[in-house]
Amino acid sequence: MTPEDAPPNLVEVFRSLRMPDCDQQTLILSAVGIHSWTVVRGGMFVVVVAEESADLARHHLREVAQETVAPVPVPKPPKAHPRAWHGSILYALVMIASAYAAGRDSFGFNWLELGSLNGAIPASSEWWRVVTALTLHADVGHLLSNLLFGIVLGFLASLAVGGGVAWASILIGGMMGNALDALWMPLGHNAIGASTAVFATLGILSAYAWTLETATNLRWAKRLGPLIAGVMLLGFLGAGGENTDVVAHVTGFASGCLLGFVLGKIPERRFESRALQLATGAFTLATLAVAWLFALR
Repeated sequence: MTPEDAPPNLVEVFRSLRMPDCDQQTLILSAVGIHSWTVVRGGMFVVVVAEESADLARHHLREVAQETVAPVPVPKPPKAHPRAWHGSILYALVMIASAYAAGRDSFGFNWLELGSLNGAIPASSEWWRVVTALTLHADVGHLLSNLLFGIVLGFLASLAVGGGVAWASILIGGMMGNALDALWMPLGHNAIGASTAVFATLGILSAYAWTLETATNLRWAKRLGPLIAGVMLLGFLGAGGENTDVVAHVTGFASGCLLGFVLGKIPERRFESRALQLATGAFTLATLAVAWLFALR
């Protein structure tokens, strides 16, 4: 029927600036046996129906509209792993014990000399130093700052991927950062401190969160948010101070980002394995012990 043949009492049920949109609505109404017409009102295309059919027409149009709207995916929040504080407590105990032993030259060894990172490592092949240097500190202030940031960031990493996996990744990130720093370091230079591992932890958290965000349909600014925040913290915390080893902080952060990206590609359910968490935790402690055995032999 044409608008001229339409009954006089017509009610609007849809309007659009595009005629094809109205054609689609009239097709829907026709399929359920409701006669409709498209007219022009106020510069817009308007679908109208007889007054007695208006409520039923709106009902059918709403149902079709709801069915065609794609549901917005709601990302599942990451599962928080239990016992996340255990690794942070062990970290604090290892750092304090190492500081005590180094301060007293325990067992007759100069721990700082034997365990520090230096530029001669590529020639001497004393690669255990990339581990032992992480447990040594210049003074109490240096120790306390790395304890504070290491405990907090390590706890957050443990919540995300479990304590064993988190601290194994932190240690590996610190080792990688120190190894890269040793290749860059002048021959007469020495470095100590857990800050390389601390910034590796920051890199792990940033890249891991970024990897999870890219798996969801989010705007690019939100997806890049974790990485941008990590880089900003690196610049704020890792680039100041007269004795700051900026290269170690950057290499630690970069190594952590690489590990965080890898961890983000592993299905989250894999981290729920207690055997995996215990094995990686044992690996972390064993690596520290073996490195110091090599240093003190």
